[in-house]
Amino acid sequence: MEKEMETFSHLGSSDHMLGDDSHLVKEAKARQDLSPFETGSESGSSKHDTLDWVRIDCGSDSTYKDANGDTWKADDDFIKTGNNKQVPQCSSSKVEQLNTLRVFMEQNKNCYTLPTPTSTRYLVRAMFLYGNYDGLSKPPTFDLEFDGNKWASVVTTMTSFTYHEMIYATKGDSISICLARTQDQQFPFISRLESLPLPADMYPQMRRDMAWFNSYRYNYGANDQILGYPDDEYNRIWEPMIPSGLEPVTANFTSLDLTCVNAPPDSAIITAVHAPSSTDTIDLSFPFGNVSHLDHVEMYFTEPFLATNASRSFNVTVNNVFVANATSPEYQNCLNVGTNSLSVGNLDVQLLPTDISTLPPIISAIEVYTVSEPLVTATTPQGDLDGLGEFVDTFEQLEGWSGEPCLPNNSIWQWLNCSSDQPPRVISIYLSGYGLQGFLPDFSHMDALEIIDLRDNDFYGNVPQTITDNKQIKYMIDGNENLGQGKNEKAEKIGLSLGSILVLCLVIFLVLKYGIRKKPTPTGKIETIRDENDPAERLTYRYEWRLWRYYMR
Repeated sequence: MEKEMETFSHLGSSDHMLGDDSHLVKEAKARQDLSPFETGSESGSSKHDTLDWVRIDCGSDSTYKDANGDTWKADDDFIKTGNNKQVPQCSSSKVEQLNTLRVFMEQNKNCYTLPTPTSTRYLVRAMFLYGNYDGLSKPPTFDLEFDGNKWASVVTTMTSFTYHEMIYATKGDSISICLARTQDQQFPFISRLESLPLPADMYPQMRRDMAWFNSYRYNYGANDQILGYPDDEYNRIWEPMIPSGLEPVTANFTSLDLTCVNAPPDSAIITAVHAPSSTDTIDLSFPFGNVSHLDHVEMYFTEPFLATNASRSFNVTVNNVFVANATSPEYQNCLNVGTNSLSVGNLDVQLLPTDISTLPPIISAIEVYTVSEPLVTATTPQGDLDGLGEFVDTFEQLEGWSGEPCLPNNSIWQWLNCSSDQPPRVISIYLSGYGLQGFLPDFSHMDALEIIDLRDNDFYGNVPQTITDNKQIKYMIDGNENLGQGKNEKAEKIGLSLGSILVLCLVIFLVLKYGIRKKPTPTGKIETIRDENDPAERLTYRYEWRLWRYYMR
């Protein structure tokens, strides 16, 4: 999604955007004196426990509390790489967290680790404002990833910010959110990152084994105010929208008596749009690329006025398939209709008045989510991860590498090569010239390796014997003066013990055979002497010395 500095246009999960000539929407102005992802009513207060929320002001030097009393954290607890930058004043945003960013210029992939203490689905959102922070006027394009899956291609601009949002069921105790460089000299960055758990009963028709990318979420009938937290206690963003040809209306109440599933904010429901007359339909079309896509659609309705002599009733279709018949919203209550729909190209929604309706069709809000590609289930095996972890934990130059090393396959860690198998295996390590110093860690359990390039570092110890004995592995260790070839330490110890015994026996034998002369001493004792003038004795000395040096090497 992309927010223009003066206008708000929509950018969906496939990075499509509606142009000014679109007949589908009326451009909604976004006031710059509002903080569009935190505002709503100043008096709004959350009823939702935010203890497990993660909010990162990327590029901030410290943790702080915002005007709502909510905590924004710095990056360092979640990622070890990147540099903090400030957006210049001339490009700054009224959204406080968009005025700093974290840029990644060294590694090809950099990953935040977000804790997920509850076993549920999470809403995750990432935001990006380039703002010409580097003075180069070259906004980058890069990939956004999660747990080894591609999320989106992030296309940034000079004068706008972009955001992407998804709902995803965690697979463990954390979610890895990665930014991957896809073009030379186009360095990924991020301005703001958030995650929060959702109740288990929200969006019940969404499959739990997929990720769902938010493509559209509109607050119909609103003129200029973007709704977010705290109006929406689950931190969703509702864009104001008045489609062309429809008329805005605001209910004569300020809160709902009864909300509906998914808990949309009351302020998004009390505004609406309706057709011009009781015989007109509402046609809503949501553009996508000319590809097949599965979408989840949630529509929200209420009756804005209590009328005794009028009735409102309409049918709901999605892509010409009836999903709700004779829908009749109730006064001051929220009604929702949800469905999954497979489309090619545009997603089309129609509200058609019934024959008995005296009032036109009406709609307050809508959400459209698009299902991800099938999520990866076969990730890099634990043995490979453990071996890589030994390198990352041992050497400071590698400590920033995290996340899935082999997936997606177009953003493999830059010092590795991985197979295309399922699951992928690490088959090559390229660490030549990385300036690594220390004992070579044990990575012998990485049993799919074919190439190991450790040249021009300062490793100590030995290459594991499982590597040196494997004729299928090509390993290169030139330029490491203190790195051995992986001898068998047990065999060396046994050989040394046997050698010592042999040397001792040889010395005793030679002394007994060649070296004994006996003569009386002044004390009457017998001592052993050698005749230095005897050529045989000199030969024996040299022979013994060579044997000694041979066995004591």
